Amino acid sequence: MSAPDSFAGKVAIVTGAGRGIGATIAQELAKRGAIVASADILPESEWSSSLGGPHSRHHLDVRSKQSCVDLVAGVIAQHGRLDHLVNNAGIARRAKASEMSEKDFTDVIDINLTGTFFMSQAVYPELKKVKGTIVNIGSTSGQSAVLNTVSYSASKAGVMFMAKSLAFEWAADGIRVNAVGPTIVPSDMTAPLLVDDEFMKDKMSTIPLGRMAEQLDVAQSVLFLLGPESAMVTGQTIFIDGGVTIG
Repeated sequence: MSAPDSFAGKVAIVTGAGRGIGATIAQELAKRGAIVASADILPESEWSSSLGGPHSRHHLDVRSKQSCVDLVAGVIAQHGRLDHLVNNAGIARRAKASEMSEKDFTDVIDINLTGTFFMSQAVYPELKKVKGTIVNIGSTSGQSAVLNTVSYSASKAGVMFMAKSLAFEWAADGIRVNAVGPTIVPSDMTAPLLVDDEFMKDKMSTIPLGRMAEQLDVAQSVLFLLGPESAMVTGQTIFIDGGVTIG
C-alpha cells in the first residue's frame, strides 16, 4: 500500500474517471496526495463523485488524438506538470464473433486500444521530463479466451502488450509503463452480467479465491505500479484475478 503522502506534489490523469473503477482510482490517488485530473466523455451531471479541492475535471474523447493532446495541454496549463497516467477509459460489447456488428467491434477497439495509445503518445513529452509512469487497465479476458467478447478481449490483450512495447521503447527516457488485468469487477459496465445467474455461476467457478475483484483491489494495484514502491517494475501486467490465470 502506498504511504499517505506518496503522491504529494504529483499530478495524475485518470481517463474514464467519471464513475466505476476510474473514479475509485482517482479517489485513492487523491487520498495519497496526488492532484488528480479526472477525464471522461460523460457529461459532468453523470459523474458519480467529485474530488473538489485542487483537483480538476476534463472532457475527453480518447478516440480523438487531438482531444488527448488538448487534455494534456489543459492539465499543464492548470497544474503546471504531469507525472502519471492511468489509461482506464473503456467499453465492452458482447456478441458472438460471427454476429458482432462492425460498429460494436470498431467502437471497442477505438476506445480501449487506440485511445490508450493516443493518450500515451500525448503524455510522453511531459512524462519524459519527470520520469513518470503509466498504467493501462487490461483484463483477464485479454489473457484467457472468454465467449462472446472478441473485440473486448482483443483490445485488452492489446493494451497489456502495449505496456510491454512502450516500456521497452521508453525505458531510456525513464518512463515506466505497466498494466493491471482484473477479473470481473462490480461496475456499471458489468451490471448486466451480475444479474445473469448462469453467467455468474460459470464465472465464479473460474476464480480460485471465490470472489469478484473489488474496485479498491484494482485501485491499490494501480497505485503500486504508479508509485515509488515499484521503481524496478516496468513492462509487466499484474492480474487482479483471484487466481484465474494461474493455469
